[in-house]
Amino acid sequence: MKKYTVSGICFLVLILSAAGVYAQVFSSTGVNTAPQINSERALQIAFTRAPAGGTLVAMDWELKRAGSEWEIKIVHNQMQYDIKIDGNSGQIISYRERRYTSRQPLPQPPQNRISFERVREITQSIYPQGTIEDIEWEYSYGRWVYEVDIRVNGRKNTVYLDSVTGSQLQRTGRGNARTWI
Repeated sequence: MKKYTVSGICFLVLILSAAGVYAQVFSSTGVNTAPQINSERALQIAFTRAPAGGTLVAMDWELKRAGSEWEIKIVHNQMQYDIKIDGNSGQIISYRERRYTSRQPLPQPPQNRISFERVREITQSIYPQGTIEDIEWEYSYGRWVYEVDIRVNGRKNTVYLDSVTGSQLQRTGRGNARTWI
């Protein structure tokens, strides 16, 4: 009988230790704070590898276990440059060139889009207790939008914001409409 009690306690300690390490990894990355490398600096780093005159067509910030990561897509002369940058150190993690083939040409991205940092503030005002896991800027649903994945009470929600005004376009998740607001 004592054998099972001791092993049960050891198992419980092991589980709690693992949970503590997991929580520490996410809390040490600054889950609800901006990454050390902001969006403008990430773009500067990406454009050091992509040819001059390229057009930014998509940008993504994602929370990872070991920190955060920027993924930037630049198009120039029928080529797409996919560049991943560590959100903490600014080091280029991966770089890939490939032929850019689009079914239809993308409209020119807005020059006056709001920053990722402002998107983070807007989303935190909508879900103050949420943890932002991913922010994407892309052409979707016929317009340039920010798509933000945020976890609230263990459930994933997605918020779509207009990339110029920051107004909320759509919210998905339990109890939310799935159409443009």
